[in-house]
Amino acid sequence: MSTLPHVVESRGHPGLLAGLLSCALVVFVAFSEVTFAQSSQCMPGGTCCINGTCGTLEQFKRNATIVCLQADAIENKSLPQSIELAGRCTAAKIMAQRVEWTQQANAKEHQRALEAQRKLREMGAPLPAQPTAENPLQRAFKITSLAVDACKARRLRGELPSYVASVQCANPAMLQAFRDAQYKYIDLIEMFAAKRVEIATRMDRGELTEDQAKLEGDRVLATIQSIERQRDRGM
Repeated sequence: MSTLPHVVESRGHPGLLAGLLSCALVVFVAFSEVTFAQSSQCMPGGTCCINGTCGTLEQFKRNATIVCLQADAIENKSLPQSIELAGRCTAAKIMAQRVEWTQQANAKEHQRALEAQRKLREMGAPLPAQPTAENPLQRAFKITSLAVDACKARRLRGELPSYVASVQCANPAMLQAFRDAQYKYIDLIEMFAAKRVEIATRMDRGELTEDQAKLEGDRVLATIQSIERQRDRGM
């Protein structure tokens, strides 16, 4: 699993550009492929990644329900169609089950670790130093990177038909991650998401190469950085 570089601090919160630049190449499909088998954040209420698809348990369950209802709703299916639809339904259910089982296992392991620490504390044994809590915006950058990589992988596998589809696949996770982090300039993230769609549309039309798209992305990020700095200075 890849990690993002250190995020620069700026007036009490990590600067947006510092984090976005670290995943800008990912966003504009210039990073090498990375496979995410399992997210270390896969705890109850958290985001999990299974076979390149990321989301909460509720999202996995909702997707399984939708896929299975779609399979049941289509009439006059041929045998190959029936088999394919049934397979998608089964796969969606299995992914939801894997998320649930993994979350339960991780929660139990976490509880066992807490219990072991409690017993050691009662015995007066020295406890290992606790890791520093991850900054919420650093976590948002990581979730964004995971989502972008997962959607790119789906595009390369032929599951998503275009650059736009890949961007639209990842944008909701990015927006939600920054909302969860309570980033105070969420409109900048929304602007970035919209610009990603614009650039991807031009790529699908053949108007931009991947290198040109990266340059366009750099210009967008520079604009966002300028706006962020002006707001931080109260201008």
